[in-house]
Amino acid sequence: KVRYWGVGNESWGCGGDFTAEEYAVEFRRFTSWVPGFDTQLSFIASGPSSGELDWTRGFFTKLVEKGNGMLGRVWGFALHHYTENLSRGGPITEWNARKGSALEFTNDEWYELLKEGDRMEGLITSHWGVMGEVDKQHRVKLAVDEWGTWYKAGTEVHPNHLLGQQNTIRDAVVAGLTLDTFHRHADKVAMANIAQLVNCLQSPFLADGDKFVTTPTYHVFDLYGPHVGGQAVRSLFSAPAIGYARLTGKGSLYGLNGSASLKDKTLTLTVTNPHVSQPQEVEIAVRGASPGAVKGAQITAPDIHAHNTFAQPNAVVIKDATVGTVQNGLLVHRFPPASVTRLQFTLA
Repeated sequence: KVRYWGVGNESWGCGGDFTAEEYAVEFRRFTSWVPGFDTQLSFIASGPSSGELDWTRGFFTKLVEKGNGMLGRVWGFALHHYTENLSRGGPITEWNARKGSALEFTNDEWYELLKEGDRMEGLITSHWGVMGEVDKQHRVKLAVDEWGTWYKAGTEVHPNHLLGQQNTIRDAVVAGLTLDTFHRHADKVAMANIAQLVNCLQSPFLADGDKFVTTPTYHVFDLYGPHVGGQAVRSLFSAPAIGYARLTGKGSLYGLNGSASLKDKTLTLTVTNPHVSQPQEVEIAVRGASPGAVKGAQITAPDIHAHNTFAQPNAVVIKDATVGTVQNGLLVHRFPPASVTRLQFTLA
């Protein structure tokens, strides 16, 4: 009953060190004359590492040398992108030393990490454009099957947990902004999977023996649950950009972002406010419908380094949000700093 099959993994690097053209030949080889089963098999090709557009172009160009019918073998095209930022301390001597700390970071490092996570938008649109050069009908969709934050070692709940890093409210905001990006591009992204579930990178769960705790990232997935099975709704956001100091020069980050979906008579809106200290009071207008009652929930913490531990498992959880009433079709809402918020409108 397994439908989805990845043909290789990260074939541009640890999965074979292929060129895009070499991998396209391998993909054709291993998807030829596959026996039929009671479950329709859907093959996912090994796509690029972050912004490697040449890999995408090379794969699709080589694939269709045997005819455009080869596109029918590709259900999805895997895109991998990890969110990391450089540590400000000491020289860069080896790969893992490039990464910053999961728990110790400045305000500027907070923003720099969120900026890196927000690259997902451009990665989706740029690779989609290149795929369309060959696959003009866009039959092949993106499968962002590895994403999440990645820090240097040192915060594992057990020394034997390879890459089993802690995650904080900062990771909750990264998860929220990334899920919202996928929702806004529901026509392009057919599958998306945070890299690991337990004790590895931005995992929703940490465990050691009989000890178990949910992370801020888990609570974002829980918060976003009402989007499941909904219809993506166009949403536009306008807020002042946030300026910060990068390792070199100056940087800026969006002020607010999010996504919306409709299911039956419920409109779900999710929003991230990345500012470390300032709330955002905004007007929310729902076009083409009459919003009635509104209920809200949010994930936030007074300390941007807040995280859940076995001793304090509820430092970062979902809490009810105070929501006003809709007047003249508008809702005025105050999004707290460093937060992920869900608002659900009942439509007339």
